[in-house]
Amino acid sequence: MDKNYKIVEIPEKGRCLVAARPLDPLEIILWDRAAIVAPHHDASDPLCLDCLGDAGGSQCEGCGAPLCQQDCSNSGQHQEMECQLLSRIGDDGRQKVLGVLRMLLLRDQGSNIWQQIDMLMDHEADRRRNPEEWEMFQETVVDVVRTLRPDADEALVHKLIGILNTNSVSFNFKKDTRKGRILYPCLSLASHSCVANARYTVNPEDFSVVLRARKRIEEGEEIAIHYVSPMQGLLKRKQGIEEEWYFKCRCPRCCDVTEFGTYFSAMKCSHCHEGLILPETPAEDSLWRCRFCSNPFEADFIGNLVSQLEDELHSLIKNSKTTVKILEDFMRSNAKDLHTKHYLNLMAQRQILQLLANDQTVSREKAKKTIRLCKSFQLIMSRIDPGLSEWGGFISHLRNKAQLEILKMDFQEKKVNKNSFIEECEVVWDKMKEVGECEILCTPVKYCGEVMPARV
Repeated sequence: MDKNYKIVEIPEKGRCLVAARPLDPLEIILWDRAAIVAPHHDASDPLCLDCLGDAGGSQCEGCGAPLCQQDCSNSGQHQEMECQLLSRIGDDGRQKVLGVLRMLLLRDQGSNIWQQIDMLMDHEADRRRNPEEWEMFQETVVDVVRTLRPDADEALVHKLIGILNTNSVSFNFKKDTRKGRILYPCLSLASHSCVANARYTVNPEDFSVVLRARKRIEEGEEIAIHYVSPMQGLLKRKQGIEEEWYFKCRCPRCCDVTEFGTYFSAMKCSHCHEGLILPETPAEDSLWRCRFCSNPFEADFIGNLVSQLEDELHSLIKNSKTTVKILEDFMRSNAKDLHTKHYLNLMAQRQILQLLANDQTVSREKAKKTIRLCKSFQLIMSRIDPGLSEWGGFISHLRNKAQLEILKMDFQEKKVNKNSFIEECEVVWDKMKEVGECEILCTPVKYCGEVMPARV
């Protein structure tokens, strides 16, 4: 796989991955094995320190750490040296220090994997700008780790915290209730772009990861993944990236206040009721202004308004009693504030499509509505997030299924003859190939190479 990518130094970004040759959609760019697997620092529920699943009441005989009641498919995480160290601290502190402790044990081995990790950015200067968070890590991690490993000075432990927090990827395997974060030596070098050209999937069995191309990637082109969901709006996306990863996104989408002409984050002007409110510039603190009457709006005002509406929408989505009508009412009631293609409206549309998909009844009206919503959703999302994707597979499947249902009803009602029915069905089934490609992109794959670095 090292023939598919190169590691290069990019000004203001550091070490990044670029394509060493042209890559086609679905091509595997790299495989990587987990160097560190650990709970999130703020994990509240007790997790099995071996597989990171829900602790089932069992305990490690050596240190008393929680373990699950069944055999772990990922046995080997909780090793002897780690057990000896954890036996010296209480239950509350184990999960908070586990990631850093495992990094120190990996460092002791002096392997090539550690050398790669040691070169990752820790953003110390940026993290120090938040004294409250810095002190929290000092008390809950640094001081505790130093009682276990007096040979590790404060600077080293803070560096490991920074590397782990800013380079790990989160996982949440809902099927077997396992969640945490993983540090990968090579995948960590993949840059972020809100218009990503690659996607990674983590294998629940061994925590290995595969990175595939979402679309055609030319030789020398930077390989980029999504750090945040492409479904997020401009303000939330930029704020989240800067707070979590300490950089200002300058991807093509973030540099275009219209987000490629979709107006994905545009608001309607409450002053003139005619124009759209957009940022004046791509800068994070830019003033927002109506493009019709020039009425100004502070970014904080826009952000607070959108956050309130987003919280309301999330509450509806989580509520099992929410119906299609309730979601449509939400969109209608906020039509005075949100542009038609605002991302909150698209989130509501996607949930409506999910509810329609869960409805087992078949009708021409339902199928037509599904197709109409799918077309609307695809029209916007394909412009801001081109390439194969999870959302693309979901939407294409629903749209094709609805078209097949209408064709079947037309045939049963003798609106089309048998030959036309077969021909049109074949056209729809041919479009299903994209659904299969999206499934391949999003399906975890177990590593099949000959040599893989050991897991800690």
